Amino acid sequence: MYPQKATIFLAGGITLLVGAALGLLFELPVEAMIAIGASGLVIAVVQRRWRAGLLVGICLITFALGMWRSYASMTAAEQDGLVPYHGQTISFIGVVDAEPDVRSDQVKLTIAVQSDDDGNLLSGLILVSALLYPEYQYGDRLWIRCRIEQPGIIQSDDGRDFNYGRYVSLSHIYSVCFRPQIKLIDRGQGSPLISGLIQVKQQFIERLTRVMGEPEASFAAGLLVGAKQSLPESVRAAFRITGTSHIIALSGYNISIIAICIQKLCSTFWLSRRTAFWVAVGVIIFFVVMTGAAASVTRAGIMGGLVLLARQLGRMSRIAQALVLAACIMIWMNPPVLLYDIGFQLSFLATFGLVYLSPLIERWLRWVPDLFALRSSLSATLSAIVMTLPIIVYYFGTVSLIAPLVNVLILPFIPIAMGFGFVTGLLGFVVPMLAAWFGWLTWALLHGILVLIRWWAGLPFAAVHLPVISIAVLIIAYLVLVVWLWWLHKKPPADAQPAAAL
Repeated sequence: MYPQKATIFLAGGITLLVGAALGLLFELPVEAMIAIGASGLVIAVVQRRWRAGLLVGICLITFALGMWRSYASMTAAEQDGLVPYHGQTISFIGVVDAEPDVRSDQVKLTIAVQSDDDGNLLSGLILVSALLYPEYQYGDRLWIRCRIEQPGIIQSDDGRDFNYGRYVSLSHIYSVCFRPQIKLIDRGQGSPLISGLIQVKQQFIERLTRVMGEPEASFAAGLLVGAKQSLPESVRAAFRITGTSHIIALSGYNISIIAICIQKLCSTFWLSRRTAFWVAVGVIIFFVVMTGAAASVTRAGIMGGLVLLARQLGRMSRIAQALVLAACIMIWMNPPVLLYDIGFQLSFLATFGLVYLSPLIERWLRWVPDLFALRSSLSATLSAIVMTLPIIVYYFGTVSLIAPLVNVLILPFIPIAMGFGFVTGLLGFVVPMLAAWFGWLTWALLHGILVLIRWWAGLPFAAVHLPVISIAVLIIAYLVLVVWLWWLHKKPPADAQPAAAL
């Protein structure tokens, strides 16, 4: 008897992810991977009429594929053309390959290296930490001289180790340099499409800044295009303490919750369910395009789209397959994101919670009025918080005790603020005087949200610091959560008891 196709697909996808994770943690010989895959193939063929045999065979094959993909990704670091120069001071020529990451005291430039001083071809990406001035932009061709170093471990203020090397490797960067000498050679050497998107984004932010003061203008830019770098550290700290950082991070968590709120608001104003769905999808596409379609934002957009699709179709089995498929595609393209990209992990877990836990919580909260999507935003927020809490404790050791309340208070106003902010920025291109009028309304709304967040962040009990938990505790916590969710979905709802039992 054959297992169901959905069961085979889910089991194969999950074992591929497990194999990829173990492949990142342990160096298994290629011969062992081939042996595991070949054993799975033999079992699947010989025992194809036995349900468990076929399933075991397919899982062994996908497990071996996941391990091999991680192994292949790690060998890419060894083939990077700059690795042999670690610890040396060299001169090279390269092109700014991404939008400069401007910080308060420096700018980080991702450089695609082309050649050395003598014209010998080089390949690889390097992250250059330079002074704020002179300014450089995407597509600039530069001559750079600096000491090439391998990114390593950075220790945070609370004593936690942060593997910076793993973090930058997510962008295929295996080398860094500091305090470089830089000379501009030429401009306009990048992709015209990416360059155009970045210019539109920068001009959009500039028009917001013209009609609003700070930090409201930076807050609006963070909401609309994820540009939060210019927010003061005190404001960003208030967001962290209140558990609201997601609204300016353009993560899957952020995009999903905001898209759900927009969908509910559209329904409130008598738009059809189908129309509201496509409006929310359009908002997600806008986010992705306006940020230059960066890999992290694209992944977040996919996760947000899956949440909307789940709510639209109402078919959990299909959404489970889509969620696993999306994760497998992302991991296959870049395996290290599975273990080392916190944004991916938070997006995946929040999406899982929004699909499977949010409907249950919303059913429990029927007593809460759904005016301005209040009930939907509350259930979405609580489900995402529950599913991401263990991993937040594992990485950061800080838990916001007021996050559910603050999110419920501000989330219904975020789509409205985004709408006003978008109109303000758009009018800045065509009717600057009208943009100034809309800017005052946007400023007032954003200022009120910031005042609320700062007030709550100032409370002494707003957040607590917890001790470091081990990876074993983290795994056990998620096993308990998954079993609990499975039990809740198997258990019939209280209002669905047969009449005879009444």
